[in-house]
Amino acid sequence: MHVLRRVSGRVYILQGSPNTLIVADDGQAVVVDPGTGENRGTQVLEALRELDLRLEAVVLTHGHSDHVAAAAGLDAPVYASRLCSGLVESSVLRRLAVYGGLVSEELAAMPLAEVRVDKQVELGSKLPGGLVSISLPGHTPGHMGVVDEESRVVAAGDAVLGERVLARFGVPFAADLEGWTRSLEKLRELAEEGYTIVPGHGPVARGRRAVAIVDANIATVERVRSFVLKKLREKPMTLDRLAYLATVSLGSAEPTPRQLLLNRTALASVLAWLEREGLVEPVVGEEGVVWRARTNA
Repeated sequence: MHVLRRVSGRVYILQGSPNTLIVADDGQAVVVDPGTGENRGTQVLEALRELDLRLEAVVLTHGHSDHVAAAAGLDAPVYASRLCSGLVESSVLRRLAVYGGLVSEELAAMPLAEVRVDKQVELGSKLPGGLVSISLPGHTPGHMGVVDEESRVVAAGDAVLGERVLARFGVPFAADLEGWTRSLEKLRELAEEGYTIVPGHGPVARGRRAVAIVDANIATVERVRSFVLKKLREKPMTLDRLAYLATVSLGSAEPTPRQLLLNRTALASVLAWLEREGLVEPVVGEEGVVWRARTNA
């Protein structure tokens, strides 16, 4: 049973994890992030029939399986940013980018869906249905938001996460947490201008509530960065050790192999961020690559 409701103006949401947006345009529809699950494609088509709309295009904010998989069953051209197209079309590239290695389908816990991209989008360009793409990188390179200026709605994908997701996982997944912070600052500006923000995973928010959710995401990144620097000032350690400590200290999710691999990817980006600022450095030890705080930092 799908839950369909209006967000604002001509924009509807098919709730889930991730949320799917349907934008009506003169009898046609643009579907943003159709999602995943055995029946998700059917749910999307049922929602379109309920709204008496014909599917014009599918737009993907980024190339992770949970946002992409259901697109394979929809008969419409698929739009994705140029930098995310490889992730959409190749489950191998997707696993390499997410996990830092070619893990099994069982460990990835996501379908190895592969969907052909019909149109590579340059960020900032127009999309079908009068929508506009905006650059929101960090969660993935090339991650984009989808803006409906008419309804003042932003489909933010995973450029912002709901507070329950933040609390559960502690370390928000991003290929580049520094870049993700800059995207969050852009979303904060849009929230302050009155746009409704629709996260991929989390509640729809507008006004002060939207600003508060974005601020919670920014604070979470700052917390993770501070945690890493504090631990390395106490003693040098490997990335794997940092991932374990962050997982058990910052969130409520169990330290499963999958969660540790996800957090390892995100924390690698924090180490790169701190290294660029001259605060940490890698050295070789018996355990492999060991990270330590620089003595002059």
